[in-house]
Amino acid sequence: MNFAQLALICLVAVLGPLLSLPRAVRLPVVIGELAVGLALGQTGARVLDPHDSTFAFLADVGFALVMFVAGTHVPVRDKALRTGAQIGVARAVAVGVLAVPAGWAIAHVFGTGHAGLYAVLLASSSASIVM
Repeated sequence: MNFAQLALICLVAVLGPLLSLPRAVRLPVVIGELAVGLALGQTGARVLDPHDSTFAFLADVGFALVMFVAGTHVPVRDKALRTGAQIGVARAVAVGVLAVPAGWAIAHVFGTGHAGLYAVLLASSSASIVM
């Protein structure tokens, strides 16, 4: 990636939020960034190569930035959030406790010896859907 392409990416990073400034349209920032990405990527003018290794780095940084911004919006001192968090932790512990015997039973029935793996798969929601 050369300097001109990197400068173009920086311009795009500013253009997305600029497209969301008019309050009458109420366009989310991500829509503006996606639109500019489509226009400059493989779908549009093909100015930027999506297989460039720099994009992998920028994706990691972008994800970290999104998580940072999301974290700044969490009202940790809110009493309702703390109450909900306590209920969520209790439910997570209950799921973990129930997953251990279930994982052991599955490993015993199928004779695999991977009880811990099954317990983790059952305790995590996305992995249990795959199972």
